[in-house]
Order: sequence, then C-alpha cells, then structure tokens
Amino acid sequence: MTPHPLVLLHHAGGSAAYFDPLVKALPPEIGPLAVDLPGRGRRWRETPVTTIDEAVDSLLDTVSAIDGPFSVFGHSLGAYVGLALAARLEETGARSQCATLFASANSGPRGAVLPFEGSPLTTTDEEIFEITAKSGGGLSQQILDHPQLRRRTADLLRADFSVSESFLSRKRRTVTEADIVVCYGTDDIFTTEQLDQWRFNTTASTETRLFPGGHFYVEQNVPGLVEIIAGRRYARAT
Repeated sequence: MTPHPLVLLHHAGGSAAYFDPLVKALPPEIGPLAVDLPGRGRRWRETPVTTIDEAVDSLLDTVSAIDGPFSVFGHSLGAYVGLALAARLEETGARSQCATLFASANSGPRGAVLPFEGSPLTTTDEEIFEITAKSGGGLSQQILDHPQLRRRTADLLRADFSVSESFLSRKRRTVTEADIVVCYGTDDIFTTEQLDQWRFNTTASTETRLFPGGHFYVEQNVPGLVEIIAGRRYARAT
C-alpha cells in the first residue's frame, strides 16, 4: 500500500523540526512531509515570506510531487497556510488535492482576532515577542539570552505574523472542499466559539479533538495524534 502523504506546516517562528516526535511515531502507512517555510531549517538561506500568497507559492514544489490526495497538519500559523494551500490547489485544478486539513492550535479564521495593530513588520523585537506571548506562544530563555538567535527569531516572527495578517485581512473567508479536523490543547487561549468558526471554511465535514496541554500540546500528545491521523487515513480507504 502506498503511504498516504501528510504535509506538516509549522507555527510562527518555528520550523519543521517541531514535528520530529510526531513524524517518528507515524505508522508506515503515512508518509510525512514536514516542510519549512523560507528562512528557517533546511531553507534558512532563503528570504522569509511575508504574505499568505508567497507562503503558498513556497510550498507548491513540494505538493506538486504528490500524485493524488494528501492531508495537511497545520499548527497555529500552519493551519491558515494549510487552508490557503488546499483552496489554491482546488482553484487551479492541481493533480494533488488536500483531502483532510488538521487545523491545530488556531481559531477559525472568521473568529480570529489579530493580537496587534498595524503591520507586524514595523514592530520592535520586544513588541513582536509580546505579540507572540499574547498569541499563546513563547520563547525559550536560550533564545532570549543569545543576541544572534534573538534577532533572527524576531525577524522570523515579524515575517510569519505578517503572513497571518495578510491571510486574515484578505482571505479569512477562504473555503476548501477538504474535511477539517480541529485539534487543540484545552489550556490554549482560544474559545469554543472561535474554534467552531472553522466550520465556515469547508464545504465538507468538521470535527473537533481536544488534548491536554497548551498551545504546544503536540509534543505531549503524540500517540493520540497518531491515532487520529491514521484513523482518518483508514476512513478514506474504506
């Protein structure tokens, strides 16, 4: 049986490495593709993107190699990028199509509230770190204490929050034909009403799965996530 492709899209300021524990635990029936946005991980030499269209463009080479349906697990910012990617592929009639979007740790777009005013690109380092904290994220002391890492992280966060702002400003009503599975930690900042808003972004089904933990619940819930991801794959096969 050919593995079902699973594209994993990371959070603001993050990289594909965040998904390492999940990737290692997936069964052979799932083929994980943890992707970095430009400016980090394997793409650290590339200029970070600042709009949702640029973010989707940066992923097309990866998904164009997929022949048939695949799934997306998008965490935080990655949930919005995943939605925009799925819609773009449908609009263009691409050979590869998203069958299921796992929208992790983010509000449904219509219920989202931007944690800043103006453009994130003009914020100071301290301001972008404060915005990150308000959004449920956080930074390790190691990053804060290392001047070069601190500056680099601030630059990536400004770019990533600009991607989020461009999506919510222009495309929060984006609709996909993919099923949406909303996954979140019960200690995260989002309300039930905000999470329920995901149903307006698909013409297919939605369901919600709760996990113990906060914004970065994934690391402590790998077995449960593997069960849900694999279960969706088998449901499509029957």
